[in-house]
Amino acid sequence: MKRSWSPELFTAAIVGIASLGCGAGNRAPASSPSQAANVWDRPGLESAVRPEMGRPLPGDAAPDFELPVAGGGNMRLGSLRGSWVVVHFTATWCPYCDAEVVHLGELADAYSARGVRVLLIDVKEDPGHFIGYARDNVPAVVVPLYDVSGETASRYAPPYAQPSFTDRAQVMFDSTLIVDPEGVIRLFLFSNSARFDPTFRGVRGELERLVGSASPPVAVSVSAPETVHRGSESTFVVHAAIRPGYHVMSNRPSSPYYIPTVVRVDPTDAIDPGPSSYPPSIGFALGESTIATYQGQLDVTVPIRVAAGAPIGARVMRGSVRVQACTSSTCLAPVSLPFQTKLQVE
Repeated sequence: MKRSWSPELFTAAIVGIASLGCGAGNRAPASSPSQAANVWDRPGLESAVRPEMGRPLPGDAAPDFELPVAGGGNMRLGSLRGSWVVVHFTATWCPYCDAEVVHLGELADAYSARGVRVLLIDVKEDPGHFIGYARDNVPAVVVPLYDVSGETASRYAPPYAQPSFTDRAQVMFDSTLIVDPEGVIRLFLFSNSARFDPTFRGVRGELERLVGSASPPVAVSVSAPETVHRGSESTFVVHAAIRPGYHVMSNRPSSPYYIPTVVRVDPTDAIDPGPSSYPPSIGFALGESTIATYQGQLDVTVPIRVAAGAPIGARVMRGSVRVQACTSSTCLAPVSLPFQTKLQVE
């Protein structure tokens, strides 16, 4: 469904978008050295929302919404508490937005393991048209939503940003927000046609600043013997440190809809891993039921058998831990966390 844009149409769209959040009418005077801490002084964030535009602003609670998903069902922003969320407003007629879609998917891929969810909200278009567009163009890791009435977009539009726009939903075209796990806006960025960068470089920089240094929900390490002998059996242990406030499902989850925790180990030419041994699960209260989870420290023992005729030398055992980290209110996307350990065969 990719479209070929005529030069006239592309120019008209650029002019239209240039009159939105980053237009000259919204630009504040050049900042003084004392204002260097302002978000709009950072590279790539020159078009960030400023206090004189009115609320919502960074530091405010993000207005909650529930919108239809292009693939079916609904999604509520509040259901994603516990995750970082990137919200991007779009329209299929917008060439800037169209150029950004693939890069939005790259951003979602890059940060999903750190608990970042990415929502794409189409504003005031025919649902059937957007559903078809999303099917053919929006990466699967991005959640495509549609705001047919424009009510959600209007609630996010600061009252003094482009005050001449009587349709307040239009203010939000091609804007991006970062919402933290407590539901607070941490970045609110309008389009910047003068310095258009479809790769979301500025947004990525803020995600690195806000999320990059945070410890992941699950961290994996390995304890293994330095030396194993030909024809012998041994073990090593895969450790998964689960951050406080999170849990992962048991290897035998309470429901077929839950993602089990699975340790996978690749065999080598000399060493064969056996079935992993998991500890007992820990009950976690979820509503009126209790589900089987792991919390805190998870240690999984992996037996190995070394071939009798194995050549002497070092071997690298590789594998992964597949987990889905959850809080009491939401679950992150499942991830496979790789590990490796070196064994010396004697």
